[in-house]
Amino acid sequence: MREVLEELAHSDKEWASSRAKMALDVTDQFAGGGLDEFEYQDIMLRIIEDNKLDNEADDLETKSLLISAVHQVSGFL
Repeated sequence: MREVLEELAHSDKEWASSRAKMALDVTDQFAGGGLDEFEYQDIMLRIIEDNKLDNEADDLETKSLLISAVHQVSGFL
C-alpha cells in the first residue's frame, strides 16, 4: 500500500497529496527509529481522522483509498 500513498502524493487533489506525503514522511521516520509504535500509529490516525479531512475531501473514492492505504501501511488492518 505504500505505492498507493506514493501515487496519492502526486495527486492533483491537494488534500490527498498533502496527507499522503505526511503519511510517507511519518512512515519513514518510524522505519528509521525516530518514533515508537504508539506515536507512529497515533500520528497516522490523526492524518486521516481529522475533521478537516471530511470538509476538504471532495472525492469519496480518493478519500477511501487514502484511509485504506494509511491503515494498511501503519498496521491497523
